[in-house]
Amino acid sequence: MTERNSHVFISFATALQEVEEEEWKNCKRQLTNCIYLEDDEVRVQGFRIYGTPWTPGNGDWAFNLSRGQACLDKWDKIPNGIDILLTHGPPVGYCDIAQEDKHEGCVELLNTVRKRVKPKYHVFGHIPEGHGITSNGTTNFINASICTRNYKPANQPIVFDLATPRVPTVEAESSV
Repeated sequence: MTERNSHVFISFATALQEVEEEEWKNCKRQLTNCIYLEDDEVRVQGFRIYGTPWTPGNGDWAFNLSRGQACLDKWDKIPNGIDILLTHGPPVGYCDIAQEDKHEGCVELLNTVRKRVKPKYHVFGHIPEGHGITSNGTTNFINASICTRNYKPANQPIVFDLATPRVPTVEAESSV
């Protein structure tokens, strides 16, 4: 595996409904060749990456929240200064048009991303009809959904390159 493809990040889908706690722990133990982010941050090659699996929903699926304060409470945990934000679903208005041309994104997530976090990239899925990339000038929004609502792979993967951030070097002071 080359350096550019050496990191895999996982943020679980909401379809994991009614999973027993022990099954869940076993599932996470199986993830030995990736980084699982559940309301957590990792630094990779100078990039700060934060992942969260939560999304607004009204079903009994895992990681679903009621819209409004419950979502805001989760989004408030996202640190400022993140370079790449991974969420399950989109913010409202960005790659979130679903069936019947309806926006299904989260308004609280949009406000968090646009007003406070301002990541370079916000990568998500959940809305297969919204597959694609758009930008607001500060953040590139990437809906990387692969499967249709019937869980059939239909959309092409989205690959993007990142320029490695310059890390300042520290020169030793001479003792002359």
